[in-house]
Amino acid sequence: MLTKHLVIDFNPITINFTRCVIASTIFAVFCMIVYKKEFKIAKKDLKYFIGMAFFEPFIYFLFETYSLKYCDASMVSVIIATIPLFVALMAVFMFKEKLSKLNFFGIALSISGIVIMLWHNFMDAQFSFYIFLAFGAVFSTIGYNYFLRKIPTTYSPIVVITWQNILGAIAFLPLVFLVNDSETFVYQYYALADIQNLSFLLILSIFCSTIAFMLYIGAMRILGLARTNIFTNLIPVMTAMIAFYILKEEITSYKILGMVIVIAGIFLVQYKRKVST
Repeated sequence: MLTKHLVIDFNPITINFTRCVIASTIFAVFCMIVYKKEFKIAKKDLKYFIGMAFFEPFIYFLFETYSLKYCDASMVSVIIATIPLFVALMAVFMFKEKLSKLNFFGIALSISGIVIMLWHNFMDAQFSFYIFLAFGAVFSTIGYNYFLRKIPTTYSPIVVITWQNILGAIAFLPLVFLVNDSETFVYQYYALADIQNLSFLLILSIFCSTIAFMLYIGAMRILGLARTNIFTNLIPVMTAMIAFYILKEEITSYKILGMVIVIAGIFLVQYKRKVST
């Protein structure tokens, strides 16, 4: 919702670069004060951090933001909702996480719930070639989770995410100068002075680019990749609820049914059969 507003005044690369710069600046100072030596990356782990940051934020946000810029948000949301399925398959086959048929049914159920929630918007949306960018975001998440799983748990989640944003900012920097000319820089500079634009960027930087990822890493280390990723399907549910309370958008019967199905699917994914002794 916030990104959809920001692409009016900023191009996607500038948005993502700015998010990484704000997030990394704020939390790097914190980490250097609190964690000191623990903030340094060991040479043997550097390749995992670089791989992680390459897939997300760099590749993922390029695909997602451009897909939101040129495609209907409902279509993008449905495609993004398939991420837990592909990550679950990777978790099972590459990291040997144990999932039952009921767990996989829960993943499929949650995806169908999002389709039901967005059914009217989805059916009215016009197909665009750019929708394939959303699939690029899906598969970049697989790469991100692969490298994230390789990073030792000795690194605090806030240290991991701060380095993710620092390396992401470095990756985006050349593209910022490539896609912006002098006039665009001036326009976006004044657009950044707008209090609403600035507040939206701060929210995305602090909460979405940092705190959300920290919580994700913490959950992933406890629940595993598959059971953690399914919670991303709550995003359309929370968006619908926020839109209802703040924007006064109507909550239709389709949305209510879809929300119930999404939540039911998430519960099924968390189910673990007890081993009899």
